Amino acid sequence: MRQRGLDHHGICYYAPGLLKHFSTAGINSLIAPRPHLSLAGLSDALTPAEGLDLIDEELRAVYAGMGATENRHLSRHRTGHQETPAMRRKILDFLSQKLPIPTAKRKR
Repeated sequence: MRQRGLDHHGICYYAPGLLKHFSTAGINSLIAPRPHLSLAGLSDALTPAEGLDLIDEELRAVYAGMGATENRHLSRHRTGHQETPAMRRKILDFLSQKLPIPTAKRKR
């Protein structure tokens, strides 16, 4: 917020008054200890590294406190505010490892 990164988001990003009561890290930590993958661009003006570091520090502590450090992942990439092919591969790999889909039984 100090870097005014929120100014770059559209109105659809906001829930009125939400940040008066909750932090971004606090909201993200609600998923713990379940699998959580975050991907960020190193030159993304919407997600400055300083803010990402603060969120990551808190999430690390939450997941460590629950004994689930292997379920939290942050992956930073040399890009801006966009998904790259490398990021897409990371997402698909994460989903296949953490959220496997059972093989359906075939009817004969």
